[in-house]
Amino acid sequence: MWQRTAAARVWRMHAIGVDIGGTKIGIGVVNDHGEILASTKVKTDAQDAESINRDIATAVNMFAEDYEIGAVGVAAAGFIASDRKTVSFAPNIAWRNYPLSEKISELITIDVPVIVENDANAAGWAEYRFGAGRDSTDMLMLTIGTGLGGAIISDGQLLRGKHGVAAELGHVRLVP
Repeated sequence: MWQRTAAARVWRMHAIGVDIGGTKIGIGVVNDHGEILASTKVKTDAQDAESINRDIATAVNMFAEDYEIGAVGVAAAGFIASDRKTVSFAPNIAWRNYPLSEKISELITIDVPVIVENDANAAGWAEYRFGAGRDSTDMLMLTIGTGLGGAIISDGQLLRGKHGVAAELGHVRLVP
């Protein structure tokens, strides 16, 4: 069940950010200041890639009714190909060499770029641009969730590495 947490017709270009986790997908509309204008979430069926694609497309299409969208950014755990369109390997979702950008683009009603990034890199870049790291040129961020990840910003550049996981400490399951 999709619900809008905020809705207002605006005439500025915005982006949609998608965070795909092993248990939920969080999707939001953000402005150029990093402020979340609207958001929604839905449970993830980690073994059903097509349902993930449909859920993301449903939310993107819903938000595109109220906001002018210029791009969609998708954050996913795992190895992301250098084209930033393909998930080479995801530890918690059934993706192996999966063309995620293409799959989502086929289902959305707007013609915008869909960029895929490692979730820790995406979080690190957001923190660098809009959060605690915004006054820095160099930054290290650690993410703790289902696994342990990280992002490195050096001289204002995100260090991705060959598979987009330069700062990953490894996919480590945390057991309470």
